[in-house]
Order: sequence, then structure tokens, then C-alpha cells
Amino acid sequence: MNRINHLALAVILVLASCTHKENKPTAENSGAFNVQAEQPINYNGLIQLGYSGVVEAQKTTALSFATMGTITEIFVDEGQAVTKGQLLAKVDASNAQNAYQIAAAKLQQAEDAYHRLKPMKENGTLPEIKWVEAETGVSQAKSAVAIAKKNISDCNLYAPVSGVIGKRNVQAGMNVVPTTTVLELLNIQSVYVKIPVSENEISLFKKGETAQITINAIDKTVTGTIKEIGVTADILSHTYPVKIEVQNTTGDIKPGMICSVQTVAQDKRSGLLVSNKALQKDVNGSQFIYVEENGKAVKIAVQTIALIDNKMLIQGEVPQNANIITSGQQKLSNGTPVKIIN
Repeated sequence: MNRINHLALAVILVLASCTHKENKPTAENSGAFNVQAEQPINYNGLIQLGYSGVVEAQKTTALSFATMGTITEIFVDEGQAVTKGQLLAKVDASNAQNAYQIAAAKLQQAEDAYHRLKPMKENGTLPEIKWVEAETGVSQAKSAVAIAKKNISDCNLYAPVSGVIGKRNVQAGMNVVPTTTVLELLNIQSVYVKIPVSENEISLFKKGETAQITINAIDKTVTGTIKEIGVTADILSHTYPVKIEVQNTTGDIKPGMICSVQTVAQDKRSGLLVSNKALQKDVNGSQFIYVEENGKAVKIAVQTIALIDNKMLIQGEVPQNANIITSGQQKLSNGTPVKIIN
């Protein structure tokens, strides 16, 4: 019987020993809290910026007739390339032609009177006032003829510069006045890519810097140069327009195409980039982080500067290659033992 009791006691001791091993304290139970940490990134000031933009003509010229009338012919279509001085459209010139015929007849009459009076002027038998009237009549008649010729020319619409017809707003038979835009002439030898830039980033852009532009519609990537930086923000989006010039000698980049723009900007700010999860606030609203030093949590006050590439730019007395605690810091205080588990 005693032997059985001894065996039972031995079994109990073995079980108790196993139970003691299973209940061995974890890092937290032994006084050290398990945390996750990461090392900060030194901020070199180079920021990769990405935007969505749209292609615009470098220059758009609204073409209209200098006179009112009825359009008789239009010689170009949208998308057609034209050269400087090319005839684009006409309005009915019959009234202008008639006015020219009248002016030409009056000039002929004035010149005939001039030639008849000239011999009398030369022999001194013509009063001076009559000779002045003859000269004035010829001069006025010549001016009237010049105006009539100009009115005939105004019935024709010519291209002031070479370019591409962007939009045709009228058809033959329509009546137009000088304020009516008949055609839009686009200069697309070089084009602008317009992007909206937020107020927080507009100061990073400088004229003359370059950007990489990808146009998916034509599967093309080109390099552009920043030419214009807006100074007035859009009232709704609070963004500033920035225009990037792109050479387009082949003409395959068309106004209205959507493109993506990538550019690298130089930021004058400095500091360290850390995860948002590392930032904490004390009761006074001051921000701080915990770093692991020799197995303990050390509290360091920091100042946040900006959010860059999904990380927070901070400044503070953070040691080089510090292990910044990003998880589990809610239970920590300055000097708390910690163990990094990631």
C-alpha cells in the first residue's frame, strides 16, 4: 500500500513540474513588453510627385471676319494643318465689289478733272482754290478706292500663322459679324500639359525644371519643361495650374489627351521620415516617440513637419539608426523594459 502511495506522489510531482514549465512567464510577464520597431529614413529633400494632367495647345487663336456678311465658302476642316496666309473661308463680297466700282469711278472722274485743269494751272489762268479742290478730289478718291479694296479683302479669312484647325464653329450660309469666332487655329508644334498642384506643393515647383510625361492614348513617354506656374488658386479645388511644355514636332500629341506626370522636387526641409504609428501625444498635446535603447523605452520629444510619401517628417534629438517603436507603445513610459519582436 505504501508502494502505491509513493507511486501516486511521484506522478503528482511530475505533473506539477510540467505545469510549472507550461506557465513560464512571457516577455511581458517577466517585466519586458513586446513591441514592434522600425528605423527612420533620413530625408534628403527629394520628393517624387505624381499628377494627372491634360494636354493643351500652346496657343489658340480665335479667327473671325473683319466684316459682317453671309459665309459662302469654308475651305478647311477640323484637324487640318494650314500654313500662314492660306485662305480659310469667304463671305459674300458683292456689296464690297459694288462699293469698289463706285469708288473707282469717282477716282477716274477726279483724275480727269485734275488733268484738264493742270494746263491752266501751269499758265497761271486757274485760281489757286480751284487747283486745291482738284488735288483734294484726287486724294479723297484714292483713299475711297483703298478702303473699298480693303473691304473686299476683309471678305476673305486667311491664316495669320501656320497651325492646325481646332474647331469650326460655322457653316456656309450663316451670317456672321466681326465678333463671331469662325475657326480656332491651334499651335501644336509644342504643347502644354496642364496639371493642378495643391497649395502645399506649389512652392516645390521651379521654372525650367523637367518632368516625365506618359500619354497612354499614344503609348508615349516624353520629357517636358515647366514653363508657367500659376499664382491664383482655383476657387473650388484650391489648386494652382502648372503648365509643362512638350515638343510635338510630329503632331501626334493632341489637345485634350489625358496623361500622367512624374517629377522630382527639391525640398529645403530636413529631418527623419517615420511611420505615423510611432507618433504619440502627451497630456499637454506635445508630440513624442519612443525609441528602444539597451532594452528600454526612451521617450523623445519631436516636432512634425509634413506628411511625405505616407510617412511623417519629424525633427528632434533622435539618435542615428534608432529603433523607433511603432506598436505596443500604449503601455510604455520612459524607462520601461521592452523587447523588439519583429
